[in-house]
Amino acid sequence: MTEVNVDLLDEKKEESVLTKEEQAAFSQARSQNSVSQNAGFQIPTDFVKLPSGGRVYPSDSPLYNLKEVELRYLTAADEDILTSRSLLRSGTALDKVIENCLIDKRIRPEELVSGDKNALITFLRVNGYGPNYNVEYTCPSCGEDSKYNFDLSNIQMKELEVNPVIEGENRFNFKMPSGTSVEFRFLNSSEEKSIAEAQDRLKKRTNSPVDRNVTTRLKSIIISVDGNSDPTFINQYVDNLNVMDSRAFRKFVDDHTPDLDMNQDFNCVHCGHKEEVEIPITVSFFWPDTE
Repeated sequence: MTEVNVDLLDEKKEESVLTKEEQAAFSQARSQNSVSQNAGFQIPTDFVKLPSGGRVYPSDSPLYNLKEVELRYLTAADEDILTSRSLLRSGTALDKVIENCLIDKRIRPEELVSGDKNALITFLRVNGYGPNYNVEYTCPSCGEDSKYNFDLSNIQMKELEVNPVIEGENRFNFKMPSGTSVEFRFLNSSEEKSIAEAQDRLKKRTNSPVDRNVTTRLKSIIISVDGNSDPTFINQYVDNLNVMDSRAFRKFVDDHTPDLDMNQDFNCVHCGHKEEVEIPITVSFFWPDTE
C-alpha cells in the first residue's frame, strides 16, 4: 500500500500558517483524552497490530519490538483537523490526527515506517467511517468508469518476514543476481514525503519529461554496497545498476516491505471483467463525502 496522500485535495501547495481557529482546534483535540476522562466520557480505544512488529526501530525507541499500539477512536474534534484546509495543504492533517489518537504520546507519527502508519490510518478510517469505500474506478479491460465498493475490513496485513542484519537496526541484506551484496532500509513516512518532494523539485528544475522514481528511491533505501557506505559511491552504483539486478532487488523489497495488502477483487458492471486490483487511494478515503 502506498501511503495515503492527503495532498490530493490541494496538490503541491506550500505550507500555510494555521489560523487562530485551527490552532485552537488542534490544541483542543490534543488535550481531549484528559478532558474527556475528567468529564466522565469514555472514548473507546483498541490495539492495532504493526506490520513491522517493531523490528525496524532502534532499541531506544518506544516502538522497539512493539507488536501493537493503542489508539482511541476518532471524535468530532478530530474532524476539525481533518477538515482544516491549512493542515490539508501542508499534508500534515493525518499526522496530527494520529498523534492525537495515540495513547502513548512518546510515539511520533512521522517516525513510523510507511506500512505501520498505513495500518493506523486504515484502522481509524474503518472505525470512524465504516469499512465501505465507494470510489470511482476505471475498468482495466473496457475503460469504463463506475462507482465500485471496496471492503476495507478485508484488507490483509503483510508482516515483516525477514530478519534485520543487527537486531534493533533498520538494516536488511540482499544479494543481487550478479553477486553484489547490498544493505537497505525501509523508509518512514517523513522520508517518503521528502523523496516525493525532491523528485518534484528535480523535475521542475530540469524541465525533464523523465521521472527518476526508480533511481531516486534506490539511492534512498540502499545503505551500503559490498560494505561501502559512501553516498557518492552508492549513487554511482545505482545509476549503473543493470536491469536484472534492479528488478530483482525492487521485487524483493516490495515483497518483504511490512505494510497492508491493498489488492482486492474488482468486477466490472459494464463488461463483467474480473481482476484483482490495487484499491485506489483518493480523497474519499478519509473524506467520503467529498466526491
